[in-house]
Amino acid sequence: MTKACILCGNTDNNQLYKVKELQLGFDEYFTYQHCGSCGSMQLQDVPENLGKYYPNEDYYSFKLGLQIRMKADPLRKIKTDYLLFGKNRLLGRLLSIGYSLPEQLQWMKDLGTNYDDAILDIGTGNGSLLARLFQVGFTNLTGIDPFINEGQDHGSIKILKKDIYGVTEQYDVVMMHHSLEHMFEPQRVLAQALKITRPGGKVMIRIPIMGNYGWKKYGVFWGGLDAPRHIFIPSEKQLRVLCEQAGFIIDKFYYDSPVSMIWMSEQHQKGMHLYHPHSHIFDSGKGMFTKEDTKHFRSILKVENEKGNGDTAVICLRKSI
Repeated sequence: MTKACILCGNTDNNQLYKVKELQLGFDEYFTYQHCGSCGSMQLQDVPENLGKYYPNEDYYSFKLGLQIRMKADPLRKIKTDYLLFGKNRLLGRLLSIGYSLPEQLQWMKDLGTNYDDAILDIGTGNGSLLARLFQVGFTNLTGIDPFINEGQDHGSIKILKKDIYGVTEQYDVVMMHHSLEHMFEPQRVLAQALKITRPGGKVMIRIPIMGNYGWKKYGVFWGGLDAPRHIFIPSEKQLRVLCEQAGFIIDKFYYDSPVSMIWMSEQHQKGMHLYHPHSHIFDSGKGMFTKEDTKHFRSILKVENEKGNGDTAVICLRKSI
C-alpha cells in the first residue's frame, strides 16, 4: 500500500517500485514510492538494522583516502589565497597556470567561506573532505557521522560520532554532502540545520535529484536511488520548497552530476554491484568501460547539468540575520 509522501503529504496517484541494493551486493529488494504530486521518491519500509548497510570496512565514505597533516601545504595555501580571495596575485597566478579549481574550493567560493570560519560537515565519513580543506588553509573544521566506529581529534580537525540532533554549537558554514537523503524527517533536519547555523551563516546541501536524466534513462537501476541508504530523493521543486519552508534563503542552485552516476547505473543495469571485483570503481583495467566511454559519459552529464536536467545538485542557503 502507498503512504503519504514524507516531503509534501500527498496521498494520490503514488506509485510503488521494487529497488535492489546494488552497492554492497546484498541480494535484497526494497520498496520505494514515487509521489504523484511533488515527484519525489521515498523508502517505504526502513530496515531494522540500518547500520548493516554502512559497514566501516566497505562503505565508500569510510574508505576515502585520509591524510592529516600538521600544517597547511604552503603552495596550496598560496593558490587558495589567490583563487578564493585575490591575494598573493603574482605568485598565485603563476602557480595556478593550468590549474583547475578543485570542487572543495569551488564549494568554499560558493559559500564565501573564510579561513577561520567554523565549518561543520554532516555525514563526514572518515573526514577526508575536512583534511583537504585543512591542507589549503582552513583551520576550524568539525565533522559528524553517526555510523563511524569512533570519533577522532586532530586539533584543527575534529570528527565526532553523533548525528545532527546531537550538535549544540553554532557554525558559520554547515555542509551536507550527500547526507541529507540518508536522514529521516527532512523538515526536522533542516530546522535543526537552521538552529545550528549562526546569523548570516551559510548551508550547502549536495543531493541526488529525482525525475531527471538518470531516472528517465535507467529507472530502478539509477545509481541515485542507492537502496536502502537513501531514505528519500527529492525533486528539485520540492527541495526548494523544503528549504524555504525551513526559513532559509536560496542563494544558488546548480547541477553537478558526476560521471559515476552514469557508469554506476550502467553497471547496475547489467547486474553488477558497485564493489564487484570488475567494477569501474577499482579502475583495475578489468571493468566494462574504456577511457573513451567515461569521456562520453562526462560529455553527456555536462550537457544535462547545463540544461538543468542533472542527477545531483548543489543548493546554497543563507540564514537571514
